[in-house]
Formats: sequence, structure tokens, C-alpha cells
Amino acid sequence: MADEPLRPDVPRRSKAMIAMILAPVIVGGGLVAATVGWYLKVQGTEGVAAGPEVTARFVPACTGAPAEQVRDALKARMDDLGLAPRLVPSQDGAFTYTFRTPGVQDGEATRLPGVLAAQGVLSLSRNGAGIPLAPKDIGVQLAFSGTPVTLMMFGEPLPEEGLSVTLDGTPMEVEQVAGFELQVASRAGDSVTALRNATERMVQVRHPLPCAVSVTGT
Repeated sequence: MADEPLRPDVPRRSKAMIAMILAPVIVGGGLVAATVGWYLKVQGTEGVAAGPEVTARFVPACTGAPAEQVRDALKARMDDLGLAPRLVPSQDGAFTYTFRTPGVQDGEATRLPGVLAAQGVLSLSRNGAGIPLAPKDIGVQLAFSGTPVTLMMFGEPLPEEGLSVTLDGTPMEVEQVAGFELQVASRAGDSVTALRNATERMVQVRHPLPCAVSVTGT
């Protein structure tokens, strides 16, 4: 993903930094971020999704995995982002959810369904050789450079040189590798958007979908 370098304006950066400090990133002894409310605070609200309501229809293409895993992962993603999802009953194998958008940035209604439908396949490699590891814990924080990062902890140490990371086939920028810890950078035109992107990536990796999912409005 070819993001622009971080060029925060002072007021928006200040708000994002405060949100990072106020919200607990470490809960239950792990690094799983407490994203309910925090995501919305980063977006500029008071922790309650108050934007327009969106209804989206998610159609799984699962053949070797129960489609219900898609339903549960989608709801978990929306719960983590504080979007107050409601499942609309359906008999056609698709899952239709109604949820509220944060109501802060333009284009949320069309952007968020695609974010939720991303499969969330994290791939690690070094010099073209795959590394079959999945993160044990995952969260969001600011790196020492001030860059928002998706922080992942693994059960084995990672190579500190030559590591390549992709999410759903898109190369990610590695901010730092230190032993068991991987920091994936998120850069955007302002710090609020960068923090939002880091959080959305975290949620996608934390709740991967078992198969490809297409999404349409209803």
C-alpha cells in the first residue's frame, strides 16, 4: 500500500496522541488493544458511533470452512471497532449487517464495508521463503519515531533483516523488528488517518476471514 509520509497537523496529531494515552493498549496481560471506543476517539467522536447507519451484504465464498466463521469474524471486527452491528436474518447464505459509522470522515459508508470484508491474510517471508508464523498478540501503538504502528508479538523470534510482510497480498512497511516483536508502520496525510489505518489492519489480522468475501450495499 503506497501511503504518503506522515505529515500531521498539530491539532489532529494532538488529539490522536491523547487518544493513544487514554485508551488501554495492554489488557488482560496481553497486547490485544481495547479498540471499542478507542477507534472512535481516534476518529474524533466521544466513543459512540453516531454517524449514518449502513447496511452491507457480505457473501462468503467458503468451500472448506463453515460460512458461520465468516459471520462471527465480521461481527468481532465490528465489535472491536465499536460500530454496534446488528445481523439481519437471511436465508441465502449471505450475512447482512447493519452498523453505524463513526460519522467523522467523508466516505465512511462506502469505505468501511470493504475494510470489514478484507480477508486479513498476513504473510511473512525472507528472501522469498515463507515464514509460517501467526501473531500471538496484536495491538496498536506509536513507535519511537512517532509513527503509528500495528504491533504484533510472535511465539518465535523473527529475522531482523530482510523480512517482508504482506497483508492480503499488499506489501506492508516494516517499521522495526526486535526479537519476537514486529512493528508494521501506518503512514498517511494526518495522524488520525494513520492511527485509523493501523487499527483497521490490527482488526483484520486479529479476526481473519476463512475465505474470500464479497460485499455489496443492500
